[in-house]
Amino acid sequence: MNILNPYAQKGTWLRGSFHNHTTNSDGWFPLETVYKMYGGYDFLGISDHDKITKHEGKRDIPTVFEAIEVSSRETHMLLVQPPHAIMDNYSNDFTIENYQRFVDRTNDNGGFAVLVHPNRYFSNYWKLEDMIKMDRYLGVEVYNGDGNPEYDIAFDKWDALLSAGRRVWGFGNDDSHVYGQEKRAWNVVQAQDNTNEAVLAAIKDGNFYVSTGYGFDAIRTEGDTIVADLRSNDLLDKMYKYVTFFGKDGEALQETTGRISQAKYACRGDEGYVRIAVYLEGGYAAFSQPLFIGQDA
Repeated sequence: MNILNPYAQKGTWLRGSFHNHTTNSDGWFPLETVYKMYGGYDFLGISDHDKITKHEGKRDIPTVFEAIEVSSRETHMLLVQPPHAIMDNYSNDFTIENYQRFVDRTNDNGGFAVLVHPNRYFSNYWKLEDMIKMDRYLGVEVYNGDGNPEYDIAFDKWDALLSAGRRVWGFGNDDSHVYGQEKRAWNVVQAQDNTNEAVLAAIKDGNFYVSTGYGFDAIRTEGDTIVADLRSNDLLDKMYKYVTFFGKDGEALQETTGRISQAKYACRGDEGYVRIAVYLEGGYAAFSQPLFIGQDA
């Protein structure tokens, strides 16, 4: 059985978020304050609405990314490391052709695109049929730091895309605008170094997971079995965990609970993909990328 494991390449776990705002659009705080809000992060992206904010001024965050949130009235998209030339004759009008052009130009510049808050139904959400029409975007924002389960959680759309054969990664970001929205959801990337190039390479390979406070030490395979090594220490090992392995169409394949530091799932071969959600007692969580199962994995 072939199992495509995006976590096979080892490295250092780094923490960061790509979707955050400053006073350059509708954020409440200037860039230098946002840097302070994210003190302790390994990398950070600034994605003001329809503007590329230049990173400048004092900061302790080692690695930063220029980004932009393309913000039509219909739906929004995050571009990380877009070319500055996209601002020439810029329009945020939502058409598949216009948004696809932004995706392609960002990819060609070495960056990537993410469809953000796709379930925010009161404004700026993605219709599944439009997500299917789009091509070459790297991922979907499955957890937005606003954290409202009625509109900022999008595992359903992620599963729909994966089940339709689209290989896209799940992202977690704060979408921070004000104090209190920072450090709610982030991406934990297993990269060779804390550089733009290494973080981008790991992200594109899917070698990262989404966290709201808990995590994985490793995700690996033993033959046809997927092994999730949960974050472990003397205190965490005393806490109750809830681990679910999900497959095609969001089917819960297996649930494992207890004061555990590891969970295993023996693949049948017909799952299509397997992704893992783990909750720590108290609600903190981590969500893996899919491991693709099958002969063409």
